[in-house]
Amino acid sequence: MQSRLVFFLACAMVLVLACLSAGCSSYQSPAAPTATTPVTPVPTAAANSITIKNFAFSPAMLTVKAGSVVTWTNQDSVTHTIASDSGYPVLFTSDPVASGASYTFTFIQPGTYNYHCSIHPSMKGTIIVQS
Repeated sequence: MQSRLVFFLACAMVLVLACLSAGCSSYQSPAAPTATTPVTPVPTAAANSITIKNFAFSPAMLTVKAGSVVTWTNQDSVTHTIASDSGYPVLFTSDPVASGASYTFTFIQPGTYNYHCSIHPSMKGTIIVQS
């Protein structure tokens, strides 16, 4: 019985010493007041990204400013393409985009660009480019 008590006290002492050496103290000195500066989020390229997944473009409709770069990323297990419908402001067509690969296009001219996958014509999307 006495050996268990000695063992328990020794373990408790080791735990307390380990905690103190690691800086585990419940006391925290009061922090001096500091002024806070609002953080303005930085726009990321993800805002102009389209995911190809489950044989669909997501989002199916995207609005961007003229001069924006749009990136399509294929997360399907099959190859897709991105091809503008004929008769729109500027025609664009990607090479086949393999699974895990991406295609980018810079939209300079304002207008509405309808597009599709030429391999899977039921896949459709729209890019609206504003000035």
